[in-house]
Amino acid sequence: MRCLAGKQPGLVFPFVPGYSQAGRIVAVGEGVALEVGTPVFCTGTIKANVPLAWGGHVSHAVQNANDVYPIPDGVDLLDASITKIAAIPYHGVRLSHPAPHETIIVIGLGIIGQFSARLHALTGAKVLGVDLSEERVALLRSVGVDAVTSIEDAQAILPDGADVIVDATGANGIVPSAIALANELPWDDSHFNASRYVVQGSYPEDFCIPYQAAFQKRLTFLLPRDAQPRDFRTVLDFIKRDKLKVRDTMTEVVKPSDAPRIYRALQNREIMTAVFQWHD
Repeated sequence: MRCLAGKQPGLVFPFVPGYSQAGRIVAVGEGVALEVGTPVFCTGTIKANVPLAWGGHVSHAVQNANDVYPIPDGVDLLDASITKIAAIPYHGVRLSHPAPHETIIVIGLGIIGQFSARLHALTGAKVLGVDLSEERVALLRSVGVDAVTSIEDAQAILPDGADVIVDATGANGIVPSAIALANELPWDDSHFNASRYVVQGSYPEDFCIPYQAAFQKRLTFLLPRDAQPRDFRTVLDFIKRDKLKVRDTMTEVVKPSDAPRIYRALQNREIMTAVFQWHD
């Protein structure tokens, strides 16, 4: 999406995009313990005859053995294919350290925001999602996490603010309003955790932090950026144990030849996400 919008510096077509895929091993190198036929997740190929932009959208991937993750028994390849998309917001959950007594607001309920809200809810914390789209709000509500269509509604529901604000919008204009949702901390000897602002949206350029507003709220800013191997393994485990629902976020499963239509639909916010099926 960033590449199509001209916001990914240094990339021009042709190149291989995509960074999350699942499949079965068809060949292994010398000394590799993994067996042919093993279902695995990886983030893309490291070899191709055109430049790589992560390299996940391919029919066959070449990858280092240490960067291939066996898929647990009982996890469908389709569900496993979205592992990295869920692992990125899970990395944000690990950095924000939410406690069960805390409150989290997730602004922007695209695919990253959906998973951020669902994963924060697994901690036992109270989670509220916010998005202008009634469809995205309904999708989050369908898995038991509350959501509303405006920041004003969020303020009405949580007048004391939130301990964690997750910004999954990538929209500069939202920052002041999001900061205003953070709670006010007392100036006494009580123990408290500073409110955390987790930047999970993909900002194409710099954005400004309104200093006085952030200063008054004593905010800590966290930028998870990506995911670690432990995040992949945890997400796969959550899927195996039916803790994390992922299939409902996949609007369509299509052939790669359908990519132009899919990307237009994504740009127009007509679908949540799609999965390319490279083999029958």
